[in-house]
Amino acid sequence: MPRVTPTFIAVAALTAVTPTAAQDISPQAVTLMEGVVFAGEGGVELLPADDGATFVASFWRPLQFTKDEQVIAGRMECRAAAEHAPMRATWADQSAIYKAEDKQGNLGNFTEIDTRSNADTIISRFDALGRRRDPLRYEVRSYIAVRTGAELVNIRETCQFVRDGQIARQNFFDYVDRHTSFVLALAPPAEADPAAATSLDSLTEIPS
Repeated sequence: MPRVTPTFIAVAALTAVTPTAAQDISPQAVTLMEGVVFAGEGGVELLPADDGATFVASFWRPLQFTKDEQVIAGRMECRAAAEHAPMRATWADQSAIYKAEDKQGNLGNFTEIDTRSNADTIISRFDALGRRRDPLRYEVRSYIAVRTGAELVNIRETCQFVRDGQIARQNFFDYVDRHTSFVLALAPPAEADPAAATSLDSLTEIPS
C-alpha cells in the first residue's frame, strides 16, 4: 500500500500487474492543491470543480483485457480531488465515510464486490471495488486521509473500467495501483501520537 520516503509521501500501491499487451505510456502529473500531486500513466487534465474553488484531475488510458484467450479493448477513466479538513478522532477509519455515503444513498447503483484498507500513524486508505449497471462497468472508489500539521488532507479518487464486450471480473485494484498515484509534499503531523491530536468527529466529502 502507501510508501513513505524521507523527502515525500507517495500514496500508491505499486503492485505489479501485467495487462495483456499493455501500452507503455509516460506518466503525467497535475497539482490538485499545494503539496498534493496526482500522477497517471495516460491522459491527465486538471479541471475546476463545481464549487469553483478546488480542482479535479481527470485521467484516462486504454487497456486490453483477455477473455478465452481473446484480447478485448477497454479503458479506465478516473477523477481525483483533494482538500484540507479538520482533524477528527476517527480519521484512520476511512471506511466510515464510504459507509455513510452508502447509507445516505450517495453511491447510486454501486454494488460492492470487495474492499481493502491500510493505515499507519500518518496515512489511512480505504478502497471499495464494485460494479454499476446500464451500462455494466466496474468501479474502484478510494478514500485517503493524510495527517499534516494539526489537520488532515482528504483525497478521493474514483476509477471506472469500460470495455467492449463482456469479460470476467479482473482485479481492478491492481490497475489503479499501477497507473495512478499521489505524491505528497506535506508538513509532518504536529502530534506524533494521533490520539493526542485535537480533533472533530465530522465527515467531510470531496466532490470528484
